[in-house]
Amino acid sequence: MWSIRILCIIISFTLLTLEAQHVVLEGKVRNANTRRSISGVNVQIEQLQIGTISNSAGRFTIKVLDPEPEMIVLFQHVGYDTLETTIESILADPIVYLQERVVPVAEVEVTEDRSSLEDDLLASSINVYENEKFDLRGYIDAGDLLRTDNSIQIDEQLSGKKTVSIRGGNPDEVIVLYNGFKLNRAFDNVFDLSLLNLSDVERFEIIKGSQTTLYGPEAFSGVVNVQPRSQPDYNIRLQQQFGSYDSGNWGLQLHERVGKLYGSVSLKRGGARRSYIGEVVGNRLLENKTEYQTANIGYNFSENAVGDPKSTLGIAYLRANLDYLNERDAEQLNTSSRMLTARYTGNIGKLDNLELSGAYQWLDEDQFLRLQEVSFLGDSTSFLDRSLKNRAIHFNALRKMSLSPFRLHLGYQLRNEDLSFRDERISIDPLTSTAPIRMQRYNHGFSSLLRLNVATRSRALNRATIDVSLRYDSITDKFFEAGERIENAELGAEWRASMLKFSTSMGGNTGNVAYNTFLSFGRNIKFPSLLQQISSVNTFLVEENTNSLLSETNDGLELGFDVLGSGREDNNFSGWKISGTFFRNIYRDKIRSYISPGTPVYTYENVPRANITGFETSEALYFFKKKMTIELNASRYFFSDAATFPFKHNSKLTLNMHLDQAGYSLQFHMFREGEQIGLLRSNEEEIRIPPYNNMDLHFSKAFEPGPQLKLILNLSARNLLDDDFQIENLALRDRRYYITLGVQY
Repeated sequence: MWSIRILCIIISFTLLTLEAQHVVLEGKVRNANTRRSISGVNVQIEQLQIGTISNSAGRFTIKVLDPEPEMIVLFQHVGYDTLETTIESILADPIVYLQERVVPVAEVEVTEDRSSLEDDLLASSINVYENEKFDLRGYIDAGDLLRTDNSIQIDEQLSGKKTVSIRGGNPDEVIVLYNGFKLNRAFDNVFDLSLLNLSDVERFEIIKGSQTTLYGPEAFSGVVNVQPRSQPDYNIRLQQQFGSYDSGNWGLQLHERVGKLYGSVSLKRGGARRSYIGEVVGNRLLENKTEYQTANIGYNFSENAVGDPKSTLGIAYLRANLDYLNERDAEQLNTSSRMLTARYTGNIGKLDNLELSGAYQWLDEDQFLRLQEVSFLGDSTSFLDRSLKNRAIHFNALRKMSLSPFRLHLGYQLRNEDLSFRDERISIDPLTSTAPIRMQRYNHGFSSLLRLNVATRSRALNRATIDVSLRYDSITDKFFEAGERIENAELGAEWRASMLKFSTSMGGNTGNVAYNTFLSFGRNIKFPSLLQQISSVNTFLVEENTNSLLSETNDGLELGFDVLGSGREDNNFSGWKISGTFFRNIYRDKIRSYISPGTPVYTYENVPRANITGFETSEALYFFKKKMTIELNASRYFFSDAATFPFKHNSKLTLNMHLDQAGYSLQFHMFREGEQIGLLRSNEEEIRIPPYNNMDLHFSKAFEPGPQLKLILNLSARNLLDDDFQIENLALRDRRYYITLGVQY
């Protein structure tokens, strides 16, 4: 093997001497522990004053004139130890491994033109989950991954649909973005996380706290930003998963790039079948099936040194289907959601730093659901047969300007939604049916962010900012019945509101310790969605449907800090991290939801006043050059009225241990979730879900039998403590096992 390498080096330099007097260095930068690719690494040959930056797949290329075998090649990245090697070594082995650091290197500057997430947001608490932390760890879907965050609760319905809640808020208060596009369904502002394909995701960015002034009234408690893999290190990838409850899904991803033109196709299908405990009448099942498809094509008009786009046009198509059948309760749900998007980023004439995007979204859903009605004659069962058709047009424009020492963002959002629905109620009485009702919503939003970057000369305080963000929204709702406009003040409204927020942050790096602190406060306003307006408590009464929902207001305050410290180089302790957040949200006219377990439909009403106060903390210890990580995370929430925040746990404690060595990965996730309280929609009966402890285990390994071929093995065990808690004869916390096999080239 060594003789072959020496021969290759001799041949390379012989050809170099005889011909063009140059050599091309090509290689790939990887994490020494996880073996994952590293982007944004500065690769320099200081003696020749040349260099480049590794792209999103970790690859780099340098053309070297008049090289010498012993010339030093320098690899630098803010999150990794600096590595010095030689041209001779890279020619012999083009794979370069960097060791991850605990404290970023303040002196290293990334020369590529790439804006960070913090540049586009108010100061707030942000958690980032990189691809290397979940792609090979056996998570079933995005919901399983995000539930490990101590601020997040995943609401899973019997249909298999998983929605995200942040800090005790409701699922419709969180916006899910995919490459900048809002995935939430237009009429109820929720998105099913189980439909996302984790293999196609580069990272998740969890932005906690209200971001309404930038993203709109729907971002009432947070934002989940999903960044897709734009340049993966494979062209084709196939995965198959098997598991408990006859569950399984398979996925296929295709990626190709020719020059500045690139494209990708992704497909995921899956499902599960479950039986009820103690079922005596036949073998009635609860079954769900999902399908998710994406297709993307784009062209980069100009690129930076990494090959990432500076000016680009992209077109994408997304399609998601959900089919749910509950044989015991004779319930059925069929949903088809599609979205076509186009996005341009770059310059138009003298206008630079522009982002223009548009989307057309259409949703068709059929619901057949059981209702439990209570009256003076006794309880009775009826069924709701509802058909929904939703069409929406989105347009967004954003301009970023640098006016030293200020940074200014100006944005405009237009949304036009059209919802048609029909209800039929089936009971022992004659069939009752509502005439088809059509609802239209026109939303104009204007946003601005002004940031002052305060100049500092101190290393201990090398960054300080002051932010002011202002937003104005104008919303018009119109209702039609049988083609005629309903002239009723309670059915159709004009919504006008302004939101103002302030924030400040500061941070520094002394070499062994880095810190960041922030403070934000302001007012946020959320308007009732179209679904909430047709699903108020009165909708499910015998009387004529009326809507009396009001917009809700949140006056919020958040204060947080992060501190990182590195250990000594002569022992196995690599460093530590500690962070903490305090927040308080005071609500007026809070929209409260009711739900009956087993029925995937909510009803809503306003509560005059409510509040949440919360504390969150996270501690981490790093050992053996970050090969081993131990994390302890805790959150505690105090609700003014637990029923106003239905089925939200009041505390969460997680203990994680990660082991990464030479591509092997092992993760223990132990957690305790507090009590959850909610109301049944039929008779305001209170339900309590007791606190519980459990543990998950994930093991993964990637094998590389060839230079381009990779085989993937994932093993996952969920709820190992096997809690026997159940609702309506359906186990919720039972032990489950999954295995995933994959191959990529």
